[in-house]
Amino acid sequence: MIDGLIDLNCGIMIKRGLVYIGLTGLVFSSCIKHEVIPAPTPLVDLEAHFFGVINGTDKEYTDNVVGYANASSKVKIIQPPGGVSTAVYYSEMSSSQVTPKIRVGLGSINFDSGVASDPTLTLFNDFFPANDLPAYSDAGAAGFEVSWTDISGREWLSTEISGHPTADVQFTGITQESDETGDYSKFTCYFECMVYSLNPDSLALPVPVAHIDSLLIEDAVYNGWFRR
Repeated sequence: MIDGLIDLNCGIMIKRGLVYIGLTGLVFSSCIKHEVIPAPTPLVDLEAHFFGVINGTDKEYTDNVVGYANASSKVKIIQPPGGVSTAVYYSEMSSSQVTPKIRVGLGSINFDSGVASDPTLTLFNDFFPANDLPAYSDAGAAGFEVSWTDISGREWLSTEISGHPTADVQFTGITQESDETGDYSKFTCYFECMVYSLNPDSLALPVPVAHIDSLLIEDAVYNGWFRR
């Protein structure tokens, strides 16, 4: 009879132990904080490449090759509140390893700097498709400008008064996209023009005479972007 009581008590104690372990497990599991992993933020796919024939020689600059990368910048002329401020946008392929680089610019976007420090997203998005066949313009003030820097660091610029018969420019594939890093207008730009540079040797003559050299950019294709 005593043995039966011992067995009964042992069974009760075992059951109580199991219940205690189960409750302890519930307490510990309820204390575990589950990490919430946010969904990845989509980023605009930005790729850049340039190819053109410059002064009779093929030139090609590609993202992540020989240190080349594309960057966008802008030049703003700010007027007092109520005046018309302007912004010219640039896209440039340059390298951290070599000197040659190419830059294209397009402007100007007119905006009220008394309302915002930059053109609004609507102005930015509407401007580029509406100006896909721009005229050449000095400093991009009213159209397109291209700048090429050669291996010596000498800059060559397009000009709005060039009479070269095949000079033209066209933007295609214009796409506006935004992400947490900014607002972008992606494009493919085809152009051909003369570019000009002051000859530094001409200024070293006994009687300095500013002499302008020129060369031709042909069959140029620039894939890049402007950032608002």
